[in-house]
Amino acid sequence: TTMVAIYCQKLLYYENKNKRIFHMKEQKTFMVDILFLLALFVLFTISSLILVSVGAEVYRQTTSDMSTNYDMRTSIAYITEKVRQNDSLIVSEDGSNVSNVTIASLSGKQALVLTQELNNEYYETYLYLHDGHLKELLIKSGTDLGEHTLFAGQNIMELSDLEMKILSDNLLSITLVTPDNQSHEFFISTHCVAN
Repeated sequence: TTMVAIYCQKLLYYENKNKRIFHMKEQKTFMVDILFLLALFVLFTISSLILVSVGAEVYRQTTSDMSTNYDMRTSIAYITEKVRQNDSLIVSEDGSNVSNVTIASLSGKQALVLTQELNNEYYETYLYLHDGHLKELLIKSGTDLGEHTLFAGQNIMELSDLEMKILSDNLLSITLVTPDNQSHEFFISTHCVAN
């Protein structure tokens, strides 16, 4: 019986030893599984954050470009429409026909001047750049506002620069620069040409 008892003890010893080894292997496998899942979660989180930040930057750039394009198109359309509204000939004091779309100086600033006749009186609309804004001023021809002339105009939109040239009797060149330094040159053809 002692042999059987020794054999049983050895059997129990090996069985317990195998259980401990199996349990240790199971714990190691469990730890590897947990570490793998944690690494996968961290990788997913980092990828998500990178994707969100790239998406936010693309959105910011797109809205900035849209705003710039809107400002550019709006200023071009505004100036073009003003010229189109006033594209006609007027009779000057000496009786000759003259174009009512000219470029002149307004208190030292270059301005597009659009002259119109209402009830036998002449009015002038000035489009010019002052204090970073495209401005419009409508005054009776010959009116002098003195030093307040440039400030009297209504702000239309922000611009950094505005340059206008008359290239021929019926062609204007206008270059404008938006606040974010996007430059654009466009041409307006007038239909009425002075004699």
